[in-house]
Amino acid sequence: MVNSIVRTDRWQLNPTPEQLSYVEATIDEYHWFCKALSYVVMGHSTEIVGATCRCTAIEKLIHKTSSNPNPKYQYFRKRLYKFPSYLRRAAIEFVGGQVCSFQTRYYDWQSGKRKRRDALPLRFNPQAGCYPALYRG
Repeated sequence: MVNSIVRTDRWQLNPTPEQLSYVEATIDEYHWFCKALSYVVMGHSTEIVGATCRCTAIEKLIHKTSSNPNPKYQYFRKRLYKFPSYLRRAAIEFVGGQVCSFQTRYYDWQSGKRKRRDALPLRFNPQAGCYPALYRG
């Protein structure tokens, strides 16, 4: 048996004010993308659940390619023309998981599986924990 050593380094980032404004703008755009995408995923959840690959099914709804020249939702391309594919796919996976989790918990609430009888219904929050991975590789 080979023992592996895992090492984690923490580095403090000291961005300039200009770099900080770029990071904040990126996060704002990512939040917008995730929020808009969550409504698309909620609306098409039955189609997405039945698909072989969740990411591919969602991309087909929003992303224009040569094999998919007319996606159903054009405003993603219009608003975020040059959105990086790794950020788009990270957002798709995040939102897909978030919607799936919400629907599972909501259906449990509807079926009566609650800690308290008078518990209020769950509310979907598309912004919860939505932050981009600002690295590649």
